[in-house]
Amino acid sequence: MFKKYFFIINPVAGKGRKLSFIPEIQSFCKKHNLDYEKVLTKEPKEATKIAQRAAKNYEVVVAVGGDGTISEVAGGIYETSAVLGILPTGSGNDFAPTVGISKNLKKALQTLVYGKTRHVDLGKVNSEYIFVNGMGVGFDGETAARVRKFLKYIPGYLGYLLAVLRTLATYKSKSARIKLDGNVIEQEKFFLIATCNGTQYGGGFRVAPSAKIDDGLFTVCVVDQVSRLYALRNLPKFTKGVHIKLPEVHTLTAKKVTIESEDNLQAQLDGELLPLMKTFEIEILPGKLAVLSN
Repeated sequence: MFKKYFFIINPVAGKGRKLSFIPEIQSFCKKHNLDYEKVLTKEPKEATKIAQRAAKNYEVVVAVGGDGTISEVAGGIYETSAVLGILPTGSGNDFAPTVGISKNLKKALQTLVYGKTRHVDLGKVNSEYIFVNGMGVGFDGETAARVRKFLKYIPGYLGYLLAVLRTLATYKSKSARIKLDGNVIEQEKFFLIATCNGTQYGGGFRVAPSAKIDDGLFTVCVVDQVSRLYALRNLPKFTKGVHIKLPEVHTLTAKKVTIESEDNLQAQLDGELLPLMKTFEIEILPGKLAVLSN
């Protein structure tokens, strides 16, 4: 049983929830005689640096927020002996259920003390950016550029859905060449390319229902160029994971994925935007992250 916990709290996750959960976290830690510290982040990407420092003195570093916060904290501890704890207080919270963590705060707190340590894979982009759940290039990258504005007023799946519909109205398919473990897949035009570690992202879109977070492989979902009407008509299938039966959808697996384009492409990592790039080198880091799970 671990005794030293460091909580990294994203105060804007899930519209902040007025940080009403902080007293509950403190009460829980005192009840279980835990040595704990907490800090609220003040700006994006700060959680990674805080996690790196915390991992030197604390056994468990807890990400309190959504998938973006989890990703940042994971990026700070995955090369240390610290274990990741998760309290999902964000708008999407797609990664938590993948490792059996309840979205109910009381139950998630119990996992911090009574859960088991599980080793899961991570993704790394261009030797720099870490993700736990999924990376999307194309349509969902451009959706992520809009989604924060919608989530400010409408949290959760509905906020994501409205951002998707708004992006769909103006989106134009992109051109790229894809390599899976060095094998070239010519793709003149595509709607989206999703490199997934977990099964879902975007607040409940089951982009890669067959993905496993501990098999040492990415599940890659490539959607060919399709019309806006076709995309709109089939959008509900992505929430159920049955889109993979469509002829325009291709699901493959690989340890390394390369995406190259003559144009700058927008991409998202666990819901957070990457800078515009023409090349993405994506590699799997098998079993690299220790996480408390049920």
